Amino acid sequence: MGKCTICGKHGLLLKIDARGMCNECSAKTEKEEQGKFEVYYANLLSRIKNQQKDVDIGNSPITALQFIPVLNDKITECEILKEELHNPLYEVRLTKRLIESITYWDDFCKRHGMGKLEDLGISVYADRKTNTFSKESLLSDIEKQLNTYKNTWKKAINQIQSCAEFQEKIDAIPSSTVMLSTTKHKRQAVSELDELIKYTNITSKTNFDRIGNFVVIDTETTGLSATRDNIVEVAAIRFEDWTPTEKFHSLINPGKPIPNEASAINEITDDMVADAPTFSQIIDSLDSFIGKSNIIGHNLPFDLKFLYRNGYNFTTQKRHYYDTCEIAKKTLKKPKMKWDKEFEEYVVNDNYDYDVDDYKLTTLCDHYKIRDNLFAHRALSDAFATGLLFQHLAQDKIDY
Repeated sequence: MGKCTICGKHGLLLKIDARGMCNECSAKTEKEEQGKFEVYYANLLSRIKNQQKDVDIGNSPITALQFIPVLNDKITECEILKEELHNPLYEVRLTKRLIESITYWDDFCKRHGMGKLEDLGISVYADRKTNTFSKESLLSDIEKQLNTYKNTWKKAINQIQSCAEFQEKIDAIPSSTVMLSTTKHKRQAVSELDELIKYTNITSKTNFDRIGNFVVIDTETTGLSATRDNIVEVAAIRFEDWTPTEKFHSLINPGKPIPNEASAINEITDDMVADAPTFSQIIDSLDSFIGKSNIIGHNLPFDLKFLYRNGYNFTTQKRHYYDTCEIAKKTLKKPKMKWDKEFEEYVVNDNYDYDVDDYKLTTLCDHYKIRDNLFAHRALSDAFATGLLFQHLAQDKIDY
């Protein structure tokens, strides 16, 4: 005689399932369990999708420190989610739901078991032997993606801490007072600079100690043309015996709206420069700061053209000019390229060793571990990084 363990019904013809329940109780229990699963799945889905959302840490490395607890919470959440994927109450239903949600980019992917969990936006791969999606393969692929998120947040924390340390070093450099002047400065033709400026190289015979006194400069602008675009930020840092001793910094009102493309790079907005001085107002102060010092810059001709075009005639003093971009080209090797017939494009020739992919400031900073570049493209940060880069290049070139 069958007897339901839930409602207590019993009878000779009463059908009892493997769990000891009659059909009515079994259906009711199934509905309740399915409802619980739906809540579990919706919660799981929401929390995994939340891992895919970026964290806006702003444009200040010091302020970004406050977001580290948020990122640590995300890391902890990844570990919790990995455990909840294996909840024994829902593993069977979860596997079924995941398989149902798999989509394919095309027929080739479908034939070879390369799919995507549409709800989660996660790529999944069928078992190679059976070409079917199993519980083990699906959960493993989700776990791998959660590990990717976790590593992303860990990297972000390290970046923020590194950038904050770099910014603290900049903040510790004493500031020079920027005095505003009413002196009128005429715009000058940048074509003159080709004859007025000669750039100095570093060789193995260069005296390392003698070149350790200089001013490094950097500008942020509204575009790439010195004749059409304007300066929005100027920074200069004085180094004495290779040690930063004083900094000069000012935002500049360009007199016209900053293009979105420029703001996207340097994160300087119209609101930030609304009350800033014009470049003409700070030229005398900048000239006083630089004085007769040698001038250093990365892709220095770019900065000099903007400064000269807008009225700063630094050529009245005899000095040396060092472009760390050109010095890097003579110090570090870039990869040699070869033509790939199959892909019809140039690729790196692995038969030759190389030091860096290119000579961008960010790439060279990575090479020498000068700074993390998360908050690059602000004048003070780039100026300080360039000063340190100059020292590294000098040490390499002179074999100091």
